[in-house]
Amino acid sequence: MLLLRALLLVTLAAAVFAVTCYECDSVNDLYCGVDDFQSNDIAKTDCDAMELPQADQPVIYLERPETACLTKYYKDPLAAAADASFVRRSCAFGDLTACDTQPDPVMPQLGFLGCVFCHGDLCNASPRHALASFSLLLALALSIIIHLNF
Repeated sequence: MLLLRALLLVTLAAAVFAVTCYECDSVNDLYCGVDDFQSNDIAKTDCDAMELPQADQPVIYLERPETACLTKYYKDPLAAAADASFVRRSCAFGDLTACDTQPDPVMPQLGFLGCVFCHGDLCNASPRHALASFSLLLALALSIIIHLNF
């Protein structure tokens, strides 16, 4: 039983450090937007398997920088609505305390609205999908804890 608990702990620890994120933008992928997000049709990326972005490569790291999922929101400054008109979902590396507010390379004319970092697998889904995933994860964790205590 002790071996099973240790194996479970190692598996959970590995899952915490290896982050998989959705990788898309709402211009090139119709199902990547805020309201029309469909996770089955979106590419998933193992962030730890990715090469670091060019901006981070000249820096020498003793260990790989922290990895998270990122969702960035942009708006057309000429549009009347205040809603995001462009969404980019991807992996993020290094300093996860502040967003890069530079224009997006795909849609440089859009204004930056904000971003969200998260640290769980596929956590950069749309908010309604993220809530369902969190509920499922919570139920799984509770069932494991209950099972281990009996």
